Amino acid sequence: MTDAFSDVLHFIRLKSCVYFVRDFWSPFAMQLDGNVVAQFHAVLRGNCVIEANGKQYQGAPGDVFLFPQCDPHVIADAPGRDAVSGPQFMESLGTDAPLFAEGESPTQLLCGHYEYRGDIRHPLIDELAPVIHVRAGDLFATDTMHAVIPTLTRELANPGPGSTAVVEKLAEILLIQTVRAHVEQERIQVGVMAGLLDRRLARAFQLVHANYQHPLTLDDLGAAAGMSRSAFALRFKTVVGMTPIAYLALWRMCSAHDLLAFEGLTVAETAIRVGYESDIAFSRAFKRHFDKNPGAVRRG
Repeated sequence: MTDAFSDVLHFIRLKSCVYFVRDFWSPFAMQLDGNVVAQFHAVLRGNCVIEANGKQYQGAPGDVFLFPQCDPHVIADAPGRDAVSGPQFMESLGTDAPLFAEGESPTQLLCGHYEYRGDIRHPLIDELAPVIHVRAGDLFATDTMHAVIPTLTRELANPGPGSTAVVEKLAEILLIQTVRAHVEQERIQVGVMAGLLDRRLARAFQLVHANYQHPLTLDDLGAAAGMSRSAFALRFKTVVGMTPIAYLALWRMCSAHDLLAFEGLTVAETAIRVGYESDIAFSRAFKRHFDKNPGAVRRG
């Protein structure tokens, strides 16, 4: 069975990078500027304060912070500290005088980032909050999430053959569990992620992702969800924020973009692969969606 959430993660070309597990001794403060990567921090020991978008968040052992929209933020032992930049801190680690290596009350942090493509976006990423804070004690922080962090830490401390791949995969699992916990924690009821977690709507998403090249109808999608056509259409629009047919068109365009850019298919071949009988109709739809012709994407 097609897992639509995994499809989306594959489509955005998620790639993780773990910087370090390190003790930060008080007083400390590090400024992470907004850029093209989504940074994350897991608090392993001690406490910290994160300041972002004019708000303060208290971090305790087991907490995870994620910045999906790449927003700038400061991580410190207390509010109001003068912060050094992230690059400045990283450069200090290669010297004989690393920053925040002495002091009192160490806070141990696991830090890294996630990269995903910037040429086209799936609405799931744009729907995520600027700051996601999952607390260790929350009911929505799953056992898997609690297990991943110490496993990741041990792999970093004792690397073996294939450690880089292991760390990357564990970090990706941490992201997925963090997003899941966030949706449950905030009781998010509108958006693509809410639809993917809805038991009945998830089956319609799976049908779209597995069979988008076929002429799917509203009746087909409603049947997959075990609902009448009208009830399904209303529920999908209410929860996801777009019509089922609009999401089908969106996924077809996302798939078409990758077929053109990475698989080397012609425009005519791509049109057929994503369910269009006419390459002219496909080209028009593609132009409306991306504001560029499919031929330009293929040449690029």
